[in-house]
Amino acid sequence: MSSSLLQQYKCRNKASRYRSLLCVTLVSLIHASAIAEDLPDRTSRDLVNTSAGKPSAAPQLPQDSLRQGDKLSLAFYESLGSEEDRWKTLQESAPRGFYQRPELTGEYIVEADGSISLPLLGRFPVRGLLPAAVEASLLHSYETLVGRKGFVNIVKIEHQPVYITGPVRNPGSFKYVDGMTVMHAVVLAGGITAKSVEPWQRVEIARQIEKLKSGLADLKRIASRTEVIKAERDSVQTASLGQVALAAAADADTQRLMDEEAWQRQLVTTSKDAQHDAYQKSVANAQADLDLRQARVGNYDATIRVRQDRLASIQNLANNKLVTSIELTRAQSELTESEDRKQQAVIDVENAKQRLAVAKQDLERDGIERKIEIEKSAADAERGLSSALKTTESDLEIFQSMASVNDATNVEFEIVRSGPNGVTVQPATEETVLQPGDLIKIR
Repeated sequence: MSSSLLQQYKCRNKASRYRSLLCVTLVSLIHASAIAEDLPDRTSRDLVNTSAGKPSAAPQLPQDSLRQGDKLSLAFYESLGSEEDRWKTLQESAPRGFYQRPELTGEYIVEADGSISLPLLGRFPVRGLLPAAVEASLLHSYETLVGRKGFVNIVKIEHQPVYITGPVRNPGSFKYVDGMTVMHAVVLAGGITAKSVEPWQRVEIARQIEKLKSGLADLKRIASRTEVIKAERDSVQTASLGQVALAAAADADTQRLMDEEAWQRQLVTTSKDAQHDAYQKSVANAQADLDLRQARVGNYDATIRVRQDRLASIQNLANNKLVTSIELTRAQSELTESEDRKQQAVIDVENAKQRLAVAKQDLERDGIERKIEIEKSAADAERGLSSALKTTESDLEIFQSMASVNDATNVEFEIVRSGPNGVTVQPATEETVLQPGDLIKIR
């Protein structure tokens, strides 16, 4: 008798559950249809044009299985111990011979570890199980606890809602229905909307345009300077701006900018050229002075040889008593004077060699310094050009973002999903099937 009543109760309870689910589904469909009427006609323009590829298939739980965050409404019943108690506690919502245990009956949420915790009974892993399997597992533990026959029923299962954020009419949370896709959630949220441009946004766009124009002008000027300096470094004619660095910036003002930068660079190099010419002149003068002094040493050598011969002749004459000692002394004095002058000339030659060496060192140092300066200027110009390019690209991206604020035809979907291994973010399309608790991000 009790078994028959229990089967009848289960049948009535299942029918009630199915009717409830049917009502919920119909309400959801009616709500979706009412909202869908306000959406733009997809024949006139695509609702979305996703550029993200379809995500790789992940292991899916069975449709009716329990998931993390599900809320279960559990009812526990216990068989009566006597016929008198049976009739006292008879209720229409439970089979005859059973009464409800309020200390166990209630709502339970599937926690992060995939289990539910019940007083007296303990913790039960339920994630991925079907409702019938959960009922059987709970019933066994419950009958073991109370020591008599019992009945456990999952009255209702409430899944976590799905969430949607981005350019939709009604962002927020929506009730999850089995088989729901991204497109269903978008329809429930009122569809993709095109943001209207506010007056302050138009002002910001205008400011960004002016900033972008100024940045492009700076970019062309810096690129012109870079080309002029690199041409000077490489000792070639100034390169054209029709290169990669200025492929998008070159226009009719290119030659004017090049001429201006070349003229400014010429002002810098004029003084350096004058200094370099001065060093070259110093080397030439030092070399000429050295040559002159070396020639003097040669002249003194010739004079000394002549006076040595004259002194020898006078010495022979003096030995023969043909000249006086005065003539001999005068000849010796002249020879000594020539030797002294030669010695001084030799010293002057050494000094001239030192001055020539110093002049050459100054000339070489000036060449090295000029090379270092031009290399440093070229490196600084290239760094400035690179920085200007990055700034212009950033300003351009900001402008494109502002300009596309009213464009709703190019939309990307992402799903933020919480699972046993943590939170994952994956690309999605309109047809991607959702799971309870998913967050849909529209960009």
